[in-house]
This record gives sequence, C-alpha cells and structure tokens, in this order.
Amino acid sequence: MEDARAKGRSVAYQTRLQQKNGVKGYCLFFAPSPAMRTAYPHLKHLWTMGPTAAPYDTMHLVLLSIVPHLWKLFAGVKLVNNKKDKHYFLPKATVALIGQELREARQTVPLAQAISLRNIDFHQRSFKAVHWMHFILCSGEALLASRIPSVFYKIFMALSRACRLLFRPRGVSEADIQSTDNDLMYFLANYYDKTYRGSVERLPLCLSTITSLLDIAPLLRACRPAWVVWQFPMERKFGTLGKLIRSSSRPHATLVKNVTRKCKADLITAFGQQ
Repeated sequence: MEDARAKGRSVAYQTRLQQKNGVKGYCLFFAPSPAMRTAYPHLKHLWTMGPTAAPYDTMHLVLLSIVPHLWKLFAGVKLVNNKKDKHYFLPKATVALIGQELREARQTVPLAQAISLRNIDFHQRSFKAVHWMHFILCSGEALLASRIPSVFYKIFMALSRACRLLFRPRGVSEADIQSTDNDLMYFLANYYDKTYRGSVERLPLCLSTITSLLDIAPLLRACRPAWVVWQFPMERKFGTLGKLIRSSSRPHATLVKNVTRKCKADLITAFGQQ
C-alpha cells in the first residue's frame, strides 16, 4: 500500500490491494507512512526489529478482541449486510437458548467457575478475559455445535485448539508452536475467505488484531510461553495497591511505606515457613 501511494498508482489499484490484503491505511509501528518516518525517526529500530520488539499480550489480543468479535458475528450483533450475513449468525431464539443453557449450568459447577457461565446474551459486554477464556476453551465448543454451519464451526475450533496450547500454564515446544501456528493459519485463511470475502463493504470486519495472529508463532519462539508477557500478574498487583494508599495528602509516600512493609512481611513469612 505504501509503495502504491508513493508511485502514484490509481485509486482503483489501491482499492484492489485493500480488498486483497484487508489493509486500509498506515500503521505507526508496522507500516509507517513517509510522513510518520520523518516525524518519528527514533522508532526506526523498532521497524527493523519487527513484532518481537514489543511482544503482544496474547490475553488482550485473543481473549479481549478476537473471541468477543467472533461471538458478535455469530450472535448477529455486528452486521455488515443483513441479507448476506444470515448464513453464519445464529437466530435470536438460539442466542437466547445459549444464554439460558449457560445460566442453568452455573448450578452444576464450583462457585469459582460459575461466574464464567453468566448469560452471554445479556452480559457479554462485562465479560473479562477469564470469562472469554472459558468460552473459547470449554463452553463454546458445546454451545455452538450443530448451531452454526460446519465451516464456521471448524474456524472456531481451529482458534480453540490454538488457544489450548497458547494458554496452558507450562512450557511450549517447537512442535507445540508449529501446531499453534497451523491452527491460526487455518483460522486466518478461512476467516478472510468466508467472513471478510474480499469485499470493500466488509472491510470493517478486517480488523488489524485478526492479522496480528500471524505474529504469535514468531513471538513464542522469541519470548517462549504466552504467559511470560501477559498482564494478569500486573493487573492483579495493581488491584492491591489502592488499599495501601491511606493518605490523601501524601499518597506516594504512604504507598511506598506500606508496599515496603508488606514485602518485608511476605519475606519473613516465607522464611519462617521454610
């Protein structure tokens, strides 16, 4: 796209490139324009290093962007053309039934898991990463079976298989990385073929986050398991800091003091237990 603009190619030619690649414009970190390159020369080393310069948090990439996006498509929440979209989204009655089945399943599992089984028809906007993880790894496989066309179910299951390797709490081998990459490639190829369909009017479905799945395998090879760079631990830590600020006039000083005291107490406790 950058070369086409620089060479003065026609708008029709640029439009065909957009349809083929699903890219509408420049990106500061991955495909900067000449003006961006002039304005941000200090980012040059990042452009040469590629995505491993700043590894994605796969929790946010997959669980808070792509999986909710798939559900919106299947549930008919995100429509581009109502007549042409009907073959892959669920009827409203089926969506309501899925929500009811999730709600009834809450009584059959431990309380710690029950929060992930809220009615997805009503509560999808308040779903957090852990709830979407439960959907892509556990409940979605059963809830969508025989309710969406098989080709779209296979697309969903390819992402599910990739996530089962991506989010497991142990190391990742080269075979695991290759298997994850194969499933993500299948997901991407069929998503663009069956959902995006190379249409200009459907460019809103061609999200940059979908394309970012191509970088997951290289990131796994460079940074190892996905949990090494995700934000769960930091978010959990941030959640505890608010209670340690006990002075409105001197928030920073009291925070440092109480964090230090808490760390010392944790060290003493750990030493005593050993």
